[in-house]
Amino acid sequence: MRTREFGAAFRDTTSSYKFFWCLAILDLLPALDRPVGVRELVKAMIIRAWAAVALFRLSLGKVDRLQACVRALQSDTGLGARTAPHRLETELERWPALDRWVEELSRFVPGRFLGSWFADVARATPYDRRGSRAVAVAAGRAWGTNASGPYRLLEEDGSLLVELAPGWQAWLEHHRALVIGFVEQQLTRYLQARNPSVPAIVRKLELPQRRSLTLARQWLNWAAAEPATMPITDIFSGQPLGTRFEIDHFLPWSFVAHDEFWNLCPTTAQTNRSKSGRLPSLDLYLPRLAALHTIIMRQPGLPRSLAASYGEFLGIDPHALASLTSELVLAHYGRVIRPLAQIAINQGFPSDWQCPDTDLLTKEFASKGGGS
Repeated sequence: MRTREFGAAFRDTTSSYKFFWCLAILDLLPALDRPVGVRELVKAMIIRAWAAVALFRLSLGKVDRLQACVRALQSDTGLGARTAPHRLETELERWPALDRWVEELSRFVPGRFLGSWFADVARATPYDRRGSRAVAVAAGRAWGTNASGPYRLLEEDGSLLVELAPGWQAWLEHHRALVIGFVEQQLTRYLQARNPSVPAIVRKLELPQRRSLTLARQWLNWAAAEPATMPITDIFSGQPLGTRFEIDHFLPWSFVAHDEFWNLCPTTAQTNRSKSGRLPSLDLYLPRLAALHTIIMRQPGLPRSLAASYGEFLGIDPHALASLTSELVLAHYGRVIRPLAQIAINQGFPSDWQCPDTDLLTKEFASKGGGS
């Protein structure tokens, strides 16, 4: 078996297809003990790419057709960005445009992915359907020999099938975690080049797992219980909050992909639903976010872990938090959040959201620098 060629499979990639094609093979590995239709693999590619495109709004490349396919599916079906893979698979089968996209997305990649195993043929042929077919023919001739690549392509009743070469299913199953890690590392590098300055790309390759904001809720409850603390309010609506509140990410979680406390604020359930994954009006609400956290960090008896979190964000010794001025904290928030917000806007996140419940008192509070 020629496994060394895996290292060269993703060199000089100009589109995302090879990455998602390989991940699709790994996702469908149990079924590949027999020939599997390219149609099934393309569906797995679309499901794999869904989170990156639909939820996290990453660019796969200006002319990448897999990205266009995901966006078309989302537009045609109205599926939510967090739709689970099993639901996506069901909706894909119902999607009238699926066959057209299968034809387009399978035009080159099934053959061209094998190019590193048959480098001489790949170099001698153009990067088009004819070249892809030439590589596939070479793979078919070598199938079952020591010169074999990982699979061959078969045509059956007008459909294109993938059949793994002897030994490859066992090898991929045995090394599956390592191979996925390698492919995702290469995909992350590819995406970072096309999404410069976008944070946490490595966390944006799949739908998020369940996360807990228990610690953030404990810290907010602690702050609300301190006698020196003014009543905690929803920074967007201005409504006072008791112990029943939801926690919102000021910059959407689907952009920052973290739960750092400095980006969190308590809100009403109605506000949280209304804001969702939008970017709030920075001129209106950023001063209030900074004011809220200034109030919290100035409290005596600040929990050590919370003080360390603020100190890391502000780049100062946690012992100096109590002496910070409101103006300094707001300036730091501006330096951090405004550039990130612009990157998010460039990615297509809706911006300048304002709470429908914002009243004149709230706007006055913001116009005065968040009440500081």
